[in-house]
Amino acid sequence: MAAVSPEDFKGAMGSWASGVTVVTTRLDDDVYGITVSSFSSLSMDPRLILVSLQDSNHLPHMMRKSKHFGVSILSVGQDEISGYFSKSGRNPEPSFGADIPVHVMETGSPLIAGALAHIDCELEDALPGGDHTIAIGRVVGASFDPDKLPLMYFRRGYRTLNMD
Repeated sequence: MAAVSPEDFKGAMGSWASGVTVVTTRLDDDVYGITVSSFSSLSMDPRLILVSLQDSNHLPHMMRKSKHFGVSILSVGQDEISGYFSKSGRNPEPSFGADIPVHVMETGSPLIAGALAHIDCELEDALPGGDHTIAIGRVVGASFDPDKLPLMYFRRGYRTLNMD
């Protein structure tokens, strides 16, 4: 059987339209976050979610130590925030800067202000998944704004949902 080329794999996976999330944590005096499209609910009882995080990133290591993380589901107009969190080479810092306001719920993980929804989690488990870590979060807080629309990602570009 022929190997699947990276281009074919990326093209096929990019054909899955998804919402855009920013996954964040706080460890001691530093915060860190990344844009993540591999996110889903896992269980209703108990309430669990999962996110897939590249191992070469700071986030899996920090989450294992902090034992918590937050998920902000971005809304239309937050593409620049998504772009900031998708830049590689960033390091954990005391804040994300004045342009990215945050708030906290239960765990202290920073959540992006103005997002469509927020999910605050304690780290239930972190499992190996190839070159990624599959983080399972036990939901301890959740909120959403029913008047906002999601920022979408499809074929390597940001999109908006047409409600017609």
